[in-house]
Amino acid sequence: MSGAFAAALAALALTFALDGKPVGKTGAALDERKETLEAVGAAAADLRAPSADIARIRAERQARARAEARITAALDELKALADEAARKAKLAEAQSAAQVRYGSDGSVEVKLTLSLRGVDSKR
Repeated sequence: MSGAFAAALAALALTFALDGKPVGKTGAALDERKETLEAVGAAAADLRAPSADIARIRAERQARARAEARITAALDELKALADEAARKAKLAEAQSAAQVRYGSDGSVEVKLTLSLRGVDSKR
């Protein structure tokens, strides 16, 4: 089995499921019942890193950034949290409660869930 094929299989095994309906083509999902916005970000390990533990550091940073970018795009699409300070506070809250999965090869998948309770949107 080639290394690329094994990595692809490992990535498929890690996938988080998103609840709710997709928000446009942002990669995020809105669960109106729970009043949450969810997004997943994933990143592959740096193959030049000396170990999987070291590769995870960069991969987790990239995965968090990708998930946050998807949530930000969804907030823009929903026209919610236009106030920059409120948006940053909600994103920081979502980052602190992130669900993280680590692959044995150093790859990382992060699921962010942002609460929309009390947030006005212009849908």
